[in-house]
Amino acid sequence: MKQDNRPTRPIPVFKSAKKWKGSLREAPPGKLIVIYGDHLGKQYHLGPKKMLIGRMGRSDISIDDSSVSREHAFIERKDGRFILEDLKSTNGTFINGEFVDVRVLNHGDKIRIGNTVLQFIVEG
Repeated sequence: MKQDNRPTRPIPVFKSAKKWKGSLREAPPGKLIVIYGDHLGKQYHLGPKKMLIGRMGRSDISIDDSSVSREHAFIERKDGRFILEDLKSTNGTFINGEFVDVRVLNHGDKIRIGNTVLQFIVEG
């Protein structure tokens, strides 16, 4: 029987971000933090390259969950912003409870992919 590692208490939600003082062409550093599901608290730092989210081991952000497509979505930094795009996944991608195809990420957004919820954090 698989043990349920989901939290029994609320996970703190990050709400504040320092104002970015860099160039508008550069996005401030960003990261995703698992706030619900397996690997609770795990952090993924977002870099300049496109990052694949999926069930496959070769994914940059690998989520071992049968409700996650092998190539589910990707995040890329473009024109000073992080953009998440669903790759026509079977079960969809949700940001703040809303089904999305493509969306610019904002600080604090909660991304649900399968049974995992990640929070987007702007660093800096």
